[in-house]
This record gives sequence, C-alpha cells and structure tokens, in this order.
Amino acid sequence: MNRISFSFARKLPLAYISHLDMLRLFLRALRRSRLPLAFSQGFNPHPRLTLALPLPVGVTASEEYGEIYFTEFIRPEDFIGRLRPQLPEALELIDAYIVRPEAPSLASRIEAALYRAILKNGFEQRLTAESVRDALERLLAREEIIIQRKTKKKKTASTNVRPYIIEAVVKKEAGKPMELNLVLKAGSQGGISPVFLLEQLESDPVCTGISAHDWQLHRESIYVNNDGILQPVSEGM
Repeated sequence: MNRISFSFARKLPLAYISHLDMLRLFLRALRRSRLPLAFSQGFNPHPRLTLALPLPVGVTASEEYGEIYFTEFIRPEDFIGRLRPQLPEALELIDAYIVRPEAPSLASRIEAALYRAILKNGFEQRLTAESVRDALERLLAREEIIIQRKTKKKKTASTNVRPYIIEAVVKKEAGKPMELNLVLKAGSQGGISPVFLLEQLESDPVCTGISAHDWQLHRESIYVNNDGILQPVSEGM
C-alpha cells in the first residue's frame, strides 16, 4: 500500500460545486483511471481519499491538496498521467508526491490560508484604497468580532474570531482592480471564511453599497505550521 499527496488548481465554473461534489468528481475520475484504490475497513468501506481543506462555494484556487491510498505502489508520475485525462478542463492536476503511510494527515497540519479578494468591474468608482484601508483598520482594532455557529448538538454558540484574522492588506496598482490579501486561520483548530470578513467590512459606512458578492475570491495558498512559522504547503512537500 502506498500514499500519495497531490495538488490541483480549481477554476471557474468548478468554483460553484460543493466540497462533497468535488470528492465525488475525483472518485468518478479515479474509477475511470483504473488506479488500484485502497478502501477503508468496516461496515461501509469507501475509497481512502481526502481533500485537505474545503473551499467556500464561489471561490477559485491556485493550490488545493488531497491525499489518497493505493493497494499497490504507484509512482507520482503514473498517478498524474492516468488521472489527468479523466479530469475536467477547469480542474488542473499540478503535482504529486509519495508520503509515508504513518505521517500525520495533511488536513491535521493546516493552520492558515491566503485569499485574494479582487473588486469586480464596475465598483472602482465607489471605493478608494485609502477608504478600504481605514475600514480594515477599524475592523482589526476591535477586540472582538463575534460569529454565531451551530455546535454538534445543534445549539448556537458565540465565537470571537478576531484572533483568526492574521493579516489583511489592501493592494492597488495602477490600471488594476483593487485587491485585498487576507491571511486567515483555517483547519481543524478553527478558522473563518473570507466571505465572513468581507461581510463585516460591508457594514462599515465607507463600504456602503459594496457587498461581499462584489469581490471575486481566490485562494492563493495554504499554510502549515513549521516550528511556529507559517509555511506554504508547496514548500514542505
């Protein structure tokens, strides 16, 4: 049995399918590739495939990651060569690596993600980079940013997500749309969606008339914690 970690990019229109549907897409493609999938044990066996960090619906991504087990040794280049032709054009298989079977799962190591929020055409006249910087400063100056979430017992709990916002920077280059670079906590230890942050920004007076849907979101990178330093997954593979 061997274990492979792989990276892929997701473009439009695949940004609009759910995490569960993305898993189904990969499973169908893997079955067509006739790769020797390993299955879980138990009453309801299923292929041992995981995608490391769910992507919010409507968001594209430069790098997403998955892990998969096979019953036979499969070289990374053979995995790519057999799976790539079975995937839709909007899903680009980038790379693959052998991982030790006993190594911690990638999903358990993820700490943060970098998102780019790009202001869509037609809204440039309503906002200036300076006003958005001021709005972000006011937001980040708050000690608490509360979100209501459902617990496993279907009760509502309040969580302060201000510590989950690691960095939020406005970028504006001549001739290009305004962009926000958002480094947010993510993974099993807690995190927030970039959509939630944009909704909070929407409530600032200077951003009146600009909703979270007026920004095109793209996940640029995923980070793991390497001895207290955030490191892109791609650098640690």
